[in-house]
Amino acid sequence: MATQTTTTTEADQIQKLRNTVNLVDCLAQGGFSQISAIARLALAQLEHPDGYRHPELIAEALNAIWYKAEEVENCINSQAEMVGCNYVDEAQRRRWAAAQQAQGAAA
Repeated sequence: MATQTTTTTEADQIQKLRNTVNLVDCLAQGGFSQISAIARLALAQLEHPDGYRHPELIAEALNAIWYKAEEVENCINSQAEMVGCNYVDEAQRRRWAAAQQAQGAAA
């Protein structure tokens, strides 16, 4: 009976991981397609003199790209964390720890 429970649990974990990978792929495809489309539109606008008369339109496109990139990054990271597969930048964590130590020493 314990073997069947273990197998069921492993099967459930595998299915959860598969579902997460599928969702991450969906998020990536949708988000990156939107980023690509916005960038292409902004570049196309710069091929015409009117694009240079209205730089705020290009700025808004760049803001949209920035927002979408961060949104997709956060969504993908959140999904990866839920299944224990998120990337951890250890060097970045060491920098954060060093910065906190430096701030504590300066206070």
